[in-house]
Amino acid sequence: MDKILQWSIAQQSGDQEAIEKIGKPDPKMLEQLFGGPDEPTLMKQAIMVIDNEEATLENKEIAFDNFEMLIENMDNANNIENIKLWPSVINKMSAETPTSLRVYAASCAGIAVQNNPKSQEAFLKYDGLAQLIKICNEEEATTELRLKALFAISSLIRNFEEGYAKFDDLDGWSVVKLNGNQDHKVKLRILSLVSAILSTPFDKKKEEHVHKEKLVANIITLLRKDGHVGCIDKALNIISQLASSNFEFTSNEIADIAQGLGEIEALKDRISEDDYNSVKQVSIDRIAYII
Repeated sequence: MDKILQWSIAQQSGDQEAIEKIGKPDPKMLEQLFGGPDEPTLMKQAIMVIDNEEATLENKEIAFDNFEMLIENMDNANNIENIKLWPSVINKMSAETPTSLRVYAASCAGIAVQNNPKSQEAFLKYDGLAQLIKICNEEEATTELRLKALFAISSLIRNFEEGYAKFDDLDGWSVVKLNGNQDHKVKLRILSLVSAILSTPFDKKKEEHVHKEKLVANIITLLRKDGHVGCIDKALNIISQLASSNFEFTSNEIADIAQGLGEIEALKDRISEDDYNSVKQVSIDRIAYII
């Protein structure tokens, strides 16, 4: 309060030196003193603009951007459910919605549920996961939209058994497709999703999915042919996760993994010496653990 009083006096007197010395007061304190809207109200106002059919696309994008910044705060993320805004956010993931708004909706979902059990549970009450899986399987979905949807799914199911169970029921494994033609960013997101899947208890059914999707073979292909350091690092992490989950690698898979790790030598001329040594050492440690 004393700082606000000094700032006010300096403003009235026009004393620039004093103004600079005092600095600007806390905006939140000013809002409390002068009756500015609180953050849940700002969230509601943003959604009102987004839902308004007469609002321009640009204004809706600005409103979604503001909403996204607000929910980076965990309390505000939890308030999405408290003030019943999830239906509006999830509705903007539909195919009939402009792509830019779908990107924002998927991004907001991912931000809100990331490392946030309350929002994970709240989001699961709605059909948002089904919408996200549908986006990932749309051939016409842009790379940006697919990346945001994959991020949201990974954030939802990581360390959340109920989230993974719903993912499995909705045939979520259909999005776990790795191929050589994919953008490396998409591959990284899919590998992050696999890691999130493996963060929940590993049972017989999950092991069957790993075999059915030929996950190990596809990951080995990344080690042997991809050459992207980020993808290789995540692939190695997944192999380690499988090993620590007592997944039974076949003798052929172990041989292929060993060969793939050997071919990491080809990275030597393409990345920094520090990165190369790091990847090589981690590779040695992990293959030793598997064998």
